[in-house]
Amino acid sequence: MRTSVRWFLAAGLIGVLSVCASADQTPAFSKVMRAKLGHSQAILAAVITSDWASLDRESRALALAVRDPAWAAALTEPEYIRQSDAFSRALQDLIEASARRDLEAAGNAQITLTATCVRCHLQMTRRRIAK
Repeated sequence: MRTSVRWFLAAGLIGVLSVCASADQTPAFSKVMRAKLGHSQAILAAVITSDWASLDRESRALALAVRDPAWAAALTEPEYIRQSDAFSRALQDLIEASARRDLEAAGNAQITLTATCVRCHLQMTRRRIAK
């Protein structure tokens, strides 16, 4: 039960951070971010339920979302590029864990993926506040 509460709180935090981070985004970039959030939530559900088909599908859909030109256009600052690279590495780990049907590795990769989102949103929020 405690694990479910943690997962729920993590998903909620992603939602809150995505809303806070959207203040100065283009509509196309906001669309990519909403897609990322939706896929991330579906990934969380798939990991918790060991739904390997959904995990494979949503992980790959998330990988496609970050190939959107609106995403690449936003990567103008070195810190944002570093954060995006960390996200991509975590996502690749998740895809590989899913292919192996390794629940522990998939869970750890999902946590790492979420952490990269939180770190990036915090960094970008701090950057906007400093302006």
